Amino acid sequence: MGVLKVLGQVFVALGAAMLGIGAWLRFAGHDLTMPAGQLWFTVDKASLNLTQAIIQRYVHAGLWDSVMVPLLLLPGWKAIGLLFLICGAIGGLLLIVAARRRRRGYRR
Repeated sequence: MGVLKVLGQVFVALGAAMLGIGAWLRFAGHDLTMPAGQLWFTVDKASLNLTQAIIQRYVHAGLWDSVMVPLLLLPGWKAIGLLFLICGAIGGLLLIVAARRRRRGYRR
């Protein structure tokens, strides 16, 4: 199995997980209109702090301030929907590219 196909499947699974998380939060009675950061803090503050530490220390310090903070300030439903769309689109594109590359390799 090709790397692009595996990455595509991982991104599609992440998109589906975002949709599942949104449904779980809704059925658990959480208010999805509150900011995503406040919602995440309410559900599990330790994972929010861990994610911030990992991104700032090991990925890029500016990534937290320029990407994550605006995402966490969005309403919860909008942040979950945006992550669902982004992951699904990236996964779909990777799967399309993987399928095209595979067909080209088998021409005779």
